[in-house]
Amino acid sequence: MPFINAPIPSDAQTFVPRYVSFIVVNPATQQPLTTAVVTLQRGQNRKDAIVLTPSLMENSHATPVFDLCTWHTVSSVPKHQQAAIIHLLLNHSLCLQLSPQRSSSSQSPPTADIFVVVKASLLQRRQVEQSTTITHNQIQQFGGGAGATIQSITKAQAGVANDSAGQEHIRGEHAEISYVVDGVPLPEILSGQQSAVVVPSTIQTLQLLTGSYPPEFGMQTAGILNITTLPGARKPVGEYDLQAGSYSTTNGDLNFEGPIGKRGDYVFDFAATRTLNAQDPQQPDDQTAHNAGSSVNEFAKLRFRPSSKDTLILTLNQSPDTYQINNRTGLPDSFAQAGEGFGFLGLRNRDGSIPPINIVNPNGLGAAPIVLPSQQAEHMDIDQREVNEYSTLSWQRQLNRTDSLLFAVTFLHAGANLTNHNPPVDVLNLPIDNSIEYNPTAIRNVHHSQIYVAVTLPRKNHEIKFGILNDTQIGNESYQFIPASQLALDDLAVVDPALAPPGAPKQATDAQGHPLFDSSGKPVYVTDVYGNPVYVPTSNTVPTLNVHRSGFYRAAYIQDTWKVSSRFTFNYGFRFDWFRQGQNLGQPIVDTNSLCPRLNFAYNPDRLTSIRWSFNRLFNIPPLAQGSIVGAPIQPETLNQYDISVQRLIGRGQTVKLAYYIKDIRNQVDTGLLIPGSQIGLFSSVNFQIGGVHGVEFSYDLTPPNGIGLDGFVNYTYSIASPAGFDNTGAPAPFFNDHDQRNTVGAGFGYTWKNQANVSFVFTYGSGLASSVVPPSPFRTPNSELDLHLSTGSRFLKGLGALNLDIENVFDSRSVINFQSGFSGTRFQQGRRILLSLSSKF
Repeated sequence: MPFINAPIPSDAQTFVPRYVSFIVVNPATQQPLTTAVVTLQRGQNRKDAIVLTPSLMENSHATPVFDLCTWHTVSSVPKHQQAAIIHLLLNHSLCLQLSPQRSSSSQSPPTADIFVVVKASLLQRRQVEQSTTITHNQIQQFGGGAGATIQSITKAQAGVANDSAGQEHIRGEHAEISYVVDGVPLPEILSGQQSAVVVPSTIQTLQLLTGSYPPEFGMQTAGILNITTLPGARKPVGEYDLQAGSYSTTNGDLNFEGPIGKRGDYVFDFAATRTLNAQDPQQPDDQTAHNAGSSVNEFAKLRFRPSSKDTLILTLNQSPDTYQINNRTGLPDSFAQAGEGFGFLGLRNRDGSIPPINIVNPNGLGAAPIVLPSQQAEHMDIDQREVNEYSTLSWQRQLNRTDSLLFAVTFLHAGANLTNHNPPVDVLNLPIDNSIEYNPTAIRNVHHSQIYVAVTLPRKNHEIKFGILNDTQIGNESYQFIPASQLALDDLAVVDPALAPPGAPKQATDAQGHPLFDSSGKPVYVTDVYGNPVYVPTSNTVPTLNVHRSGFYRAAYIQDTWKVSSRFTFNYGFRFDWFRQGQNLGQPIVDTNSLCPRLNFAYNPDRLTSIRWSFNRLFNIPPLAQGSIVGAPIQPETLNQYDISVQRLIGRGQTVKLAYYIKDIRNQVDTGLLIPGSQIGLFSSVNFQIGGVHGVEFSYDLTPPNGIGLDGFVNYTYSIASPAGFDNTGAPAPFFNDHDQRNTVGAGFGYTWKNQANVSFVFTYGSGLASSVVPPSPFRTPNSELDLHLSTGSRFLKGLGALNLDIENVFDSRSVINFQSGFSGTRFQQGRRILLSLSSKF
């Protein structure tokens, strides 16, 4: 039978023969779905609607053949007729019209157009993954408009704990997140980087996977963002969104989609943002102190179909951004017992004193009160420029009616340059203390070249898939930290002597001036107020540490999704991971591989309930070209993850889910500040010998019929993340990970009217990260945020566009996110931001 091989855009009107069958394609994986529902409707007569589901007996997962004239399914097609197999993207709709030359029949063909609506089943009975799917409409409703980020979309999902600097910790891990874009996994970017990898305006669907991973998924597995970008259109269309508001914020997005001849299509998207409150500030009141930032995103997707069996896709993306490292201006008097943000690391108060809780050596250098101006008053000026850019060329080949091949080549560059225009310093005549810690210059770049191949072979009740991945990387980094005070120099020499200027720690002497030694014969040094040896430089020249890394990540997998029965699905297989990295720091070469079994089950005791459970052996690679420059090199993280969940359909469009997970981790990879406690924008990685995470998630989801009415979700997560042993520098691991958070709540509800006007809100609550404790209190600092979105719909002003109002942080909460954390420094919530926008299609 002939078939329309390519998924049809949502605005298409297509002529088809009398007999049709449908295959619903998951846009995230480009593979057929067995859990979709196809609804056929003639004109506006909803009572005449027919629902088709994929046949479990068909290897292609096609629906039964449907006769558009008799409006019934048929078991066979007459010899003189042919049926069209139409591939449809999940969550898309299109208009079908009977071809005149195919409508000859004793029965009159329908005169009205046939509207076909494709919807995913809420209870995905055969899906084994623990995941949530977010559609393009939900992104627009709950994502925040033109200035939205991936974090603004996922921040309220189950298992996600929000942190500063755009970090989101999924199921108790730091930032081990992979991106899969249009079926192709992207290589790793720099740790701590904030520039965008994918901009929400280019996303058609986003599937957030958090557990029960089939072997095809790997690399980073705290969470996997399985993204399908916009599919293109049969006729030229465009859309713009212009937004402006508080903190001199301006955001804009311009999108174009359309055909390239008869066999191709294009998607172009251009987005830009600018604001005076770019990052989480270091104080709750003055949030614009040297805190401006801007970003640009340029996206292009070109698709060409040279034949009915082949599809070529070229994707280009570039996301540069520039932002200022925000300055401290001082904290309110309520922080006097913890440090009001003056001096080194903000540990000193406005009156020059150091709170006793911050003092290690009461008689050490710097213990006496020293009144200092703030970073802002001292004109600290540090800027960071980042870029993520990648290009992917993929070839999708339909080998036969059922089998398919995906071949993709990806090139990715991630860069981050940190520069400063701080006041100059004389290293040989440093002040004891200064609110400016360092004058840093750091250049970091990593280049990836990746090849990915995947083959899918459906066979009766089995779907076999295997693939290989080869990612080659080269990274170059340079670091120079000019200390602005003696206390900063002492700390730098302890972190890494290679970063300090020539010199040596000052040895203590007795009353006669003789050097002192301890009982084991080691020198005794003079220490400062924070317990660091006082370092005496002998040169004004501060060295630049140059780092070159090279290596690869390779993987191969094979899996089978076996439909054991109508109620039981079993996904099983193996993934082989191999990571190798060498560097010029004299550290040993990291060369590690692992064979990881995956066992994932889905069982449906009845048509309303789905039970999933799994065992996964996982292998998470460290940052390939930006790991530790201190201590032992970063090792890959390995873990055993156990998942179990029960999901039930409790009403029309309503599901509830209860999930429990356990992670037993070795060589846990965490990310923190290169110089602990400093806030100069440089992050690095660390290994903990042992990590353990377990948690419970409850979620409720509501989906309205036809996208009209009440839409929403609410979830609650209880989690504990606790490392053990030592880190890669030999220091003992903390009792809890800095990002550990006990109780997390996320919720979002919205209502859409028939004219597409809508109102929605998103609420997040966290009981406090482990890094949010403000001494002397032992308790964590909770935080919450409510965001509101109002839209008139596109029919406003006689169809000229939609007027939108977004209010971020409605109640202007400015709670502590982190406080004097070695991993994050001190950060507060950003204040209320009111944004007005105009959006329209053309």
